[in-house]
Amino acid sequence: MRRWVVIAHHVPGRIRLKYKLGLVAQLMQFNLSNVDEVIEQVPAFLSYKLNKSTGSIVIEYDAKLVTPQWVEQLFGESDEQAKQAYFAFAQYLSDQGITP
Repeated sequence: MRRWVVIAHHVPGRIRLKYKLGLVAQLMQFNLSNVDEVIEQVPAFLSYKLNKSTGSIVIEYDAKLVTPQWVEQLFGESDEQAKQAYFAFAQYLSDQGITP
């Protein structure tokens, strides 16, 4: 997903991503209700809102459960940092007994 978005604004607990039009085509391949079901299992994830008119996605998360640095790295430009953040987040989910 990183290739389709850039961070527009981020404060701990809330990140706004600007997306490229190609993301919409990618999302259409998924059943979003299935995505919602998986997301609901993650206690750190609070909400998301897709705004087609501004071309942005706002994600709210519990900054006490997820390190804001992980979020920055997940959507940043560095492949290595994104990979490290992904594995750290996956370990967190595993520790919580969550298997998406």
